[in-house]
Amino acid sequence: MSFGGILRDALCLCALLALAWLYHLYARVLPTPALAAAWIGAALPVACALHYRARRRRRAFLATWVAPESRLQRWLAGGALMWTRALLAALVLAAVLLVGLARTRHAEAWLALLAALPLLLVLRVFAWRALRRDIAPGFLAMMSWRVAALPAGVALLAALVAVAFGQTYPDFSGVSLERAVWHLVDREHARSPYAMTLLQLAAAQEGLRLWLAQQLMPAPGASLVQALGWTITLAAEALFAWSYLLACHGALIIAGAHERAPPGDQR
Repeated sequence: MSFGGILRDALCLCALLALAWLYHLYARVLPTPALAAAWIGAALPVACALHYRARRRRRAFLATWVAPESRLQRWLAGGALMWTRALLAALVLAAVLLVGLARTRHAEAWLALLAALPLLLVLRVFAWRALRRDIAPGFLAMMSWRVAALPAGVALLAALVAVAFGQTYPDFSGVSLERAVWHLVDREHARSPYAMTLLQLAAAQEGLRLWLAQQLMPAPGASLVQALGWTITLAAEALFAWSYLLACHGALIIAGAHERAPPGDQR
């Protein structure tokens, strides 16, 4: 099997990660117009991924329930309304992604984001080859991606949670919730007032999670129940990981690589 196609797709995704790294370096000093441009730029691939999935689901519905000659085929095919819905959801997820990238300070977390890329592409190759005899050609690309994204997303989430587990946090066990939250909020800074607000909200959420975790489970890892509790308090990582994978999916869609058969596929 030739890995030229995988390498080509990996370079596309690495370019996306490189842009994310540049944003991380300068997010706190960018003016509001530049941050707005970064927000729209991050929302675009996420919107493409969401719209692509919605269109394929709608196509499956129409093929199953609506007669080919019916006017509903045209009316329900999906147009501006579907794009608007995808874009609104993408704007929210892009904000989550950008805030997370700005606050991702540990090299181990960035290595996890990097390692997820080749894992995702390799899993897609195997998923494509395993499903190509059973899935209709029009839906093979979407299904192979979804099958690959699930284990890759779980692995990425596990890595991010492990990185969070290994970090040192302030001791909030003997302070009030208000003091714990303000301790983290006061550490955030940004040139743009809008970015400052979002970063402070994320810091407040982190302070709430850490305070609750330390009040209910003072020592992480001492028991399975405590470890599970800390994992639940870090559930926000799942939304970040999902937004990241959607951006990767959208980047390949924009590059025209998503529908292309992986290397080694003979169909």
